[in-house]
Amino acid sequence: MVGDNDRRMFGLLREIRAACQYLQDAIASTLKQVSGLPADARESFLANALTLPLNRADEIVTGALTSAQQLFQTDATQFDWGADTIAFISLAWSEICNIRECWKDANIADRLTAMQDPLDRIVYQCASLTLAPRVNDVMRNLRVGQQLDLEFEFASEFPKDPKLRVRLAQELAQESGVIECGVVDPELQIIYKTAATRTLQLLSVWRIVLWCLAGFVIPIVLANGGRYFPAWPLHSNELLRLLTDYAMIMVGAGAHLAVESLKTSRSQPSQNFGALDDWVLWLHVREASFRRGILYVWLGYILFTFGISKADWPSAFFAGYSIDSFTELFLERFDTVVKSKTSTLAALAKQA
Repeated sequence: MVGDNDRRMFGLLREIRAACQYLQDAIASTLKQVSGLPADARESFLANALTLPLNRADEIVTGALTSAQQLFQTDATQFDWGADTIAFISLAWSEICNIRECWKDANIADRLTAMQDPLDRIVYQCASLTLAPRVNDVMRNLRVGQQLDLEFEFASEFPKDPKLRVRLAQELAQESGVIECGVVDPELQIIYKTAATRTLQLLSVWRIVLWCLAGFVIPIVLANGGRYFPAWPLHSNELLRLLTDYAMIMVGAGAHLAVESLKTSRSQPSQNFGALDDWVLWLHVREASFRRGILYVWLGYILFTFGISKADWPSAFFAGYSIDSFTELFLERFDTVVKSKTSTLAALAKQA
């Protein structure tokens, strides 16, 4: 539960982060501008151009650090979890101030470049503590299963160093309990919105199972098509075979999914959120994509039934295992037949 003092501390850290990022941008912009000036004019231009941004940032950072120290005096809990971060920021900001004081002793451009690293480290320290509550606030606006792209949503709050940006996502994944209703994929830098309770997460699994079972209606319909279409190629006495084929195609598709999950887990054991970590949660956040996948399996089953007559159950299993390639093959064949028939009709139309 996030209390008022937690919110105050998060707000102070965001103030510090914003001030440091403002100064980073001002330094980068000024260094870019000065590149076209004569060497003898660069030093004075840099000193004059950055005096105001530095003063503004110093006012905000110093004020926020003072407020944080005052908060520590009244709330021991805040002091317990935030003291080291505030101490680090204070020391890093002192380093930046020392660099500024030494302008007269060294090239200003070099000194400004040297400021970027401690500024980035301050931004990282602030984001490390404030990112989780920011994520929780945004996740409340998402539907279950929807993806939150960390880079897209929070790039403006991240440090410039790519390694530090990746580390922030890894920290969220390592301490997944700080995300109230979500699970992190650190490799893709994506957070999936999840239901709040395990019971609701299990409902997704049951819905997927019901979708698979609902597909048994398809062979029943196909077996009884001859009642309505005289030229229907299937007969009611083939119902058992059609049901078996459907079951084996679904088993094959499931086996393919399990093998791919195992391969992913072995190739990326510590990075990717996979089925072996928590298969219920894995199915839950991908429920929508699994439903679309089941529709694709149904299409593959129908193509298999009409494309391969009297096939045995091993053939159905391997068709399910390679359902993507199998379905694409029959769709390409169907497309070729359609083009051929269309050309024939066009030729007949011209003769008429």
